[in-house]
Amino acid sequence: MAGPRGSGGRPAPLPRRGGPPADRAPLMSYVESSREPLRDLVDTPSALDACLDALSEATGPVAFDTERAHGHRYWPKAYLLQIRREGAGTWLIDPIAFEDGSAAQLGALVAATGDATWLVHAASQDLPSMREVGIIPPAIFDTELAARLLAKPGASLGALLEAELGVKLRKAHSADNWSKRPLPPSWLTYAALDVDYLIELAQVLETELVQARRFDWARQEFAETLERFSRAPEPRIDPWRRLSGVTTLRTPRQYAVARELWRERDAIAAKRDRPPGWILHDSAILAVATAARDQVPGRAELQQLSAFGASQGQRYLTNWLAALDRVARMPESQYPPRRAPRDGLPHPKSWDRINPEAAARWAKVRPAIDILACDLGGLQPSLVAPPAVLQQAVFAHESVTEEILTSLGARPWQAGFLAPAINEALGAE
Repeated sequence: MAGPRGSGGRPAPLPRRGGPPADRAPLMSYVESSREPLRDLVDTPSALDACLDALSEATGPVAFDTERAHGHRYWPKAYLLQIRREGAGTWLIDPIAFEDGSAAQLGALVAATGDATWLVHAASQDLPSMREVGIIPPAIFDTELAARLLAKPGASLGALLEAELGVKLRKAHSADNWSKRPLPPSWLTYAALDVDYLIELAQVLETELVQARRFDWARQEFAETLERFSRAPEPRIDPWRRLSGVTTLRTPRQYAVARELWRERDAIAAKRDRPPGWILHDSAILAVATAARDQVPGRAELQQLSAFGASQGQRYLTNWLAALDRVARMPESQYPPRRAPRDGLPHPKSWDRINPEAAARWAKVRPAIDILACDLGGLQPSLVAPPAVLQQAVFAHESVTEEILTSLGARPWQAGFLAPAINEALGAE
């Protein structure tokens, strides 16, 4: 399906919008508390049973959110679940209280709500931690993704609530350590507000998607997001290469030192459930690796570096020395190459050298995609044309069909626009 188009084959424009309707005039002050008294935190089987009963007797979609501890913990798990349904109100659930092998109890939240759609803002961030506690919804409506499909100027939850509903929330505790126990009452109030208006927001966005004839696009995007982020992720190849400044290193030995120190740090961080940067800064690893140009540093050289004179570097000194010893005993044939092994298509910057015909096609197609995204009301080009899909299509094909694009991972709505745009740019019949 090529999607809606206006005269001349141009995509149909979005309806004009200029802030919230008159019956949703913006409030002048921040909303400080939820619309109903907070219940006690759900942290016992009996409290969870009460929550499940309320949800099963309620109706309509399910508003859901999680709070994690980014920057405070190694593992990206959820430390609080917020759930709301019309007729059941808001419930705050402590997933840590159900870590004793009873995580399946939390999966009962899905069973209690049947085939209801779950409303989540930026679902790609929440779905992995939801999967870990047994929560995989049957269907989702992602308010952040809906806003992007509508080319909203702001797609954050706060910006949308203020623009669409006139509800102004404080961004107070998003960066706090949600693994802290007990959770302060002010934090729980903040968490409850994240789902308090989510049902109304989703209703407004769904109406706008329908009016803009983009609801089918949204349905396809939501289904793809749910499927992709509800499965276990593929292991990253050479994750140590994400060290800040690693590309400034020059010799294989330096890369071997950086790799072993990263692995040692990562093992400590995972065991202690602390951010790797709390264990040892990237800059410290880079300093040791840089010093390893001609030989692997020993204890004396290590302790001369400022990063290892501080308490952070000294605390696990035995571990760092063990990592360096492994490199010293390692055959050079086991050193990592300077360049990461490529898994898949090379970057378009290298196409001039390895596939000049594809490079010429890319030079024509890339600006055409920018024009298409602009014609679609100012969508992000990457939302219209997923970069991996576009690159594979242009690299391997002189012309494309919708079937080729969907086989590469494009959603049908995207393929309907991309196939004619790409072929027109390439002058294909």
